[in-house]
Amino acid sequence: MKHKIINVEQSEYWNEKSGPKWVKNEDSLNERLSILTNELFTRAKIKASDKVLDIGCGGGDTTFRVSKLLADGGHVVGADISKTLLDHAKSKFSDIDTMTFVHCDAQNYSFDEKYFDKVISRFGVMFFESPSEAFKNIHGSMRTNGSLNFVCWTNMMENEFIVEGMDIITKYTEKFLPEVTKDPGPFAFSDPEYIYEVLESAGFKSINIDKVYTSISTKDSAEKDAELLMGIGPRARILSEENLSNEKISMIKDEIIKLCEQRQNEKKITYKACLNYVSAKK
Repeated sequence: MKHKIINVEQSEYWNEKSGPKWVKNEDSLNERLSILTNELFTRAKIKASDKVLDIGCGGGDTTFRVSKLLADGGHVVGADISKTLLDHAKSKFSDIDTMTFVHCDAQNYSFDEKYFDKVISRFGVMFFESPSEAFKNIHGSMRTNGSLNFVCWTNMMENEFIVEGMDIITKYTEKFLPEVTKDPGPFAFSDPEYIYEVLESAGFKSINIDKVYTSISTKDSAEKDAELLMGIGPRARILSEENLSNEKISMIKDEIIKLCEQRQNEKKITYKACLNYVSAKK
């Protein structure tokens, strides 16, 4: 069966990890996601000898972080469907023996069977056309008692970083946030019951889902933060589709900058975030 490739660049309203935009904003986005990444790694408990698969590795920073934990024959494979992002990752991390990058769709790629001790993902598993099929494929690549750990967004409205400024954009465009569905996209796994259903159908056991309230912070200027808010997620899609005049874009940006300034405290801008941390065993 030939599978249609669905990835972040093709997602209906999400541009966070589309190649060029991610590369351009990589440092800023990694800074914002650092707290979430730290928690993911704490939960994954990667050992020096582990064989690790990093799904949706993007620019490779999480894969590189895994590689620094490895020795004694350990190895990490960073997998992503975006060639742009993988080329960028390879340009940064080309000489590390414990790390390999694979351009593939993890839904149907022929990984070595029963090879990986750990599978991790930071916002990289919500874009499969057929999640059950994808996780069955991932399950088959794991050793007995191997562990899966990933983090994904919960309800859109509980994540201020995703929705901040949308009221302003709606005022100028009369467009609203899209409805969240289980279709491929950043919030496809916001429902814990659906995650259980998908993982159980794929053969996973000991499934645990923790809903964690946390925050996303940045030391970027209010202007840079506003540019990022307008450049990713549903806000970016709406703005690109409306073909607004430069004057209106400037007016929207000025108003969003003011919102960002209101959030600044000791040169740090902070947003409330809510995440699902998911773990399971083979």
